[in-house]
Amino acid sequence: MISKNILRLIGIGGFLLLLVFAKPFVIVRAGMVGVVYSFGSIVGQVDEGFHLIWPWWFITHTDIKVQRAVLEKLPSFSAETQDVFVRASLNYQVSPKAVQTLFRSVGPDYYHVLIEPRVAQNFKDETVKYKSVDIAPNREKIRQAVRQRLEAELSPYSIHIIDLLLDNVDFSAAFKQSIENKQIATQKSLEQEQLVSAAKFAAQQRVETEKGEGEAKLARAEKEALANQRLSASLTPLLVQHEMIQKLSDKIQLMVVPQGQNLLMQMPTLGATK
Repeated sequence: MISKNILRLIGIGGFLLLLVFAKPFVIVRAGMVGVVYSFGSIVGQVDEGFHLIWPWWFITHTDIKVQRAVLEKLPSFSAETQDVFVRASLNYQVSPKAVQTLFRSVGPDYYHVLIEPRVAQNFKDETVKYKSVDIAPNREKIRQAVRQRLEAELSPYSIHIIDLLLDNVDFSAAFKQSIENKQIATQKSLEQEQLVSAAKFAAQQRVETEKGEGEAKLARAEKEALANQRLSASLTPLLVQHEMIQKLSDKIQLMVVPQGQNLLMQMPTLGATK
């Protein structure tokens, strides 16, 4: 017959085995919340730390820290229906007190159900307000508008938008090539305009130079005419005769005759040789 002590030991050992396999306790790590399920239904939640639970409870751990999600190449459109691709980074956080409510109404996959599609849709609604060339200059306005809309739409679910960053805005390869071609054409047009302007300036300079030279020649001619006019007015027959005598003095031969006779001055004859 088994003694009472042995039965007591067996009972204690069975209880310990039951504790090990039934796991009547749970440890929730810092920054997490435990959602309590009982027979498939959510019956509550437990905060971080050590907790005793019933064997028929099941705990799901949920992160309540600030989380970051990167959304690659969100398809959008511009005002002229040009394809626009947005890369955005989203920081969000679930209110710790409302996790079980969120799980009841949406489920644990609330990011893909609520957040991701709203980010994509809001960017589409905002980029379509701008032309393709105006999207990049207005990216801050677009970012702020999308962030405000997300906060308003997700706050009823106790999801808070910490920040939204617009990492990049891209366009289709064909559109980027057309923009590049347009820039090249514009640059060539500017170069041609500069060449035409330089040619016009050079021609204008030549015109001004020729005009200046003509005015200078006219001024010299007027001065010479005025000088000749004044010289003609100042000439007298006696002065003319004196000037002629001065110029011909080296060709005049003087002869000395006896006293009482006239002084003869022989003028050179044309064509005579010395």
